[in-house]
Amino acid sequence: METSEFLNLNLKNFFSTKGAAIMAATMTAVGVGTLGFSNYVADSNKIVPGIRFEGQSVNGLDKRAANKIISTVAAQKVHKLTFRYEGMEFEIAPEEISLNPLVDKAEQELFNYGRGNSLLSNFNDQIKCFLSGRNVNLSAEYDSNLLTEKLNAIAAKVNRDPVNAVCELTSDGTINKIPGVIGKKLNVEQLAENLREPLTTLNLPNGAIYLEPENIQPFITTEDISAIDSVIGTYSTYYYPGDRGDNIWLAANAISHKLVKSSWTFSFNDTVGERTWDAGYKVAGVIINGRPAEDYGGGVCQVSSTLYNAVLLAGLTPTERTPHFYQSTYVAPGRDATVADGYLDFKFRNDFPHNVYLIADAYGSTLSVYILGTKADLGGADIAIEREGSDMKPSIYRVWYSGGEVVKSEFLHTDVYELPKPRQD
Repeated sequence: METSEFLNLNLKNFFSTKGAAIMAATMTAVGVGTLGFSNYVADSNKIVPGIRFEGQSVNGLDKRAANKIISTVAAQKVHKLTFRYEGMEFEIAPEEISLNPLVDKAEQELFNYGRGNSLLSNFNDQIKCFLSGRNVNLSAEYDSNLLTEKLNAIAAKVNRDPVNAVCELTSDGTINKIPGVIGKKLNVEQLAENLREPLTTLNLPNGAIYLEPENIQPFITTEDISAIDSVIGTYSTYYYPGDRGDNIWLAANAISHKLVKSSWTFSFNDTVGERTWDAGYKVAGVIINGRPAEDYGGGVCQVSSTLYNAVLLAGLTPTERTPHFYQSTYVAPGRDATVADGYLDFKFRNDFPHNVYLIADAYGSTLSVYILGTKADLGGADIAIEREGSDMKPSIYRVWYSGGEVVKSEFLHTDVYELPKPRQD
């Protein structure tokens, strides 16, 4: 037998008999020793190897030393929040929102890793930590309600209501346009949400936070009135001052400075609102079931009727209109438009390609409604309202003239009036 074959045979026998037993015993001794060392580490008061705090090694530190490091880092990371907007600066101090670094929590997390579980589990954690490392970051808690209160206080100084663009009519008929103002609104909920992670992780911005409130467009923008260049329709009626006159003033004020965009429909009732004592309306003469009576808002029908005539003369399209039971004293027969809360409305539609703008003025004893628009929308025509028939049964036409010639004649309606019924007291 050759020497190499002899060696192979002996090695084979060694591993199959005594050698295997010796190796197993050796590995067992090493394992027991390793687990024993792991148990020793777990029972000590030192942080296990491989642990870092905020990227800084804290390997082997005791609790007192670790607490000092954590507290130092916390003092460096906690500071006031600074906000800036258009030259204004606002600050929120940590104590104002109860911002509290969780020092004890970080300390426990540093010391609990690799101990407190089974011997084998502790060993596995310690090995992982030694080979791959483990980082613990400082966290914090705060009072979200206090933060919202502080942000709302800032928003109150940043927010700005939008202002509608306005058309003003001077005594000589000139139209002055006042541009609209874009409003600003700080989204407090979104800002609070954006701050949640920086506050809980204590990754607070070192510099100022520049606020970016949302733009709020006014209902009537500068662009909305840009094409308005003339008074395209106007009408005036007269009244006596008093409770009825006060009601007329309220309703006229409600429809004044309103924009009716192209293709929009204007509702008198929706715009004016209910005529109640709470809204400031007084008791004055009205018509109820064909009889003279008194109720809150008496006189408002004069405003709707005056608006109706201005609408006709401006070339706009009435879509809902009802005559009174009997003739009114402030407009010609067939040219009135009665309204009643939740029952009778006056509506018109703007079929022009451009917007129109309403101005109503009740002063002294005169009520005037002006409709401002784009002169070109009328195509150079003049509009007149003409009547056929008797006062008790008038038929109303709107006639469009150009150069003295009739361009178009529109039949509007035929009204049938009754005699007033006796008043019931």
